[in-house]
Amino acid sequence: MMFQTEFNLVGNNTLASSVQADYFYSFSTQEELLWSLENKPEKQLCLILGGGSNIVFTSDVNGVVLHNAMQGITAVDESDGSVLIEVAGGVEWHSLVQWSIQRGYAGLENLSLIPGTVGAAPIQNIGAYGVELCDVFESLEAVEIKTGKCRQFNKLQCDFAYRHSVFKTLEYRGKWVITSVMLKLRSAILNTAVGFQTGYGEIEAELARRNVTELSPQIMSDVVVSIRRRKLPDPADLPNVGSFFKNPIVSDVDFQRIQQQHPGMVNYTMAEQRVKLAAGWMIDSLGWKGREMDGAKVHDKQALVLINAGGGGQAVVNLSECIQKDVVNSFGVFLEPEPLILGAFK
Repeated sequence: MMFQTEFNLVGNNTLASSVQADYFYSFSTQEELLWSLENKPEKQLCLILGGGSNIVFTSDVNGVVLHNAMQGITAVDESDGSVLIEVAGGVEWHSLVQWSIQRGYAGLENLSLIPGTVGAAPIQNIGAYGVELCDVFESLEAVEIKTGKCRQFNKLQCDFAYRHSVFKTLEYRGKWVITSVMLKLRSAILNTAVGFQTGYGEIEAELARRNVTELSPQIMSDVVVSIRRRKLPDPADLPNVGSFFKNPIVSDVDFQRIQQQHPGMVNYTMAEQRVKLAAGWMIDSLGWKGREMDGAKVHDKQALVLINAGGGGQAVVNLSECIQKDVVNSFGVFLEPEPLILGAFK
């Protein structure tokens, strides 16, 4: 087991940023992870990398990159119409979704085709079409980088919120390696709409187009995959990190103000007198869709997707900042980036 030196990460991030890591090590077991933490170059920064689908590199990494390649999916317990499954952190997320659907388990179908690995999913609390990871989450195990100690986190300790978890806070960010995740899925599904989240216009329209009368995890997954493939470019063809901005959440009072000025504003009512605004609609309404700037481009079909058109991660960040300023000036709303943006490492 050896660290690779001067390792180019272009193949380890979906934005295809050609940046170099001083040291790179891919671990496939917890023992290999602990070895890497004990034997890494002294005082060198550790960056944990999964599928690289939610990260923007803007410079070289002057330190150690640890790549989580741990594999394995196990059904731990099945009873009372539900099943507990334990999934290693390096498993590709969509592979897990397919594995669960093939066995008749439900709960992950709306999260089909989301890029990345299972270990990264709780950090971001990934979500799509009305379902979030926290809806099926039970617990996770993680190793502390500083001490090598293993700890279990339950749902409450993870502090999940919209695209947020405790692992994005200053206290925990970059300090833990998630080695496995425990999920609770439904193991017996009746052929009814009960238990499936279909309350999104695109899903309803696709179900109608297919003349679907009976739902199943497979049908729901096929619908979501079809929608995502129409809207989102394959990173292998157009390097990107998926949706670049979070949908902003504002108070009902602020929403009323914004709606008076922009009556067509797409929105979703939430609890506690809050409203989620459609970031893509705002960007599109300002004419950004399809625009290119210094080696970065807004996707032609989805304004939330920013593409590396040759300028690398920094060019994408520069483009995102121009969009942010335009949205603030026009709507009075700040768009928070969804991926982790990594600048100069010291």
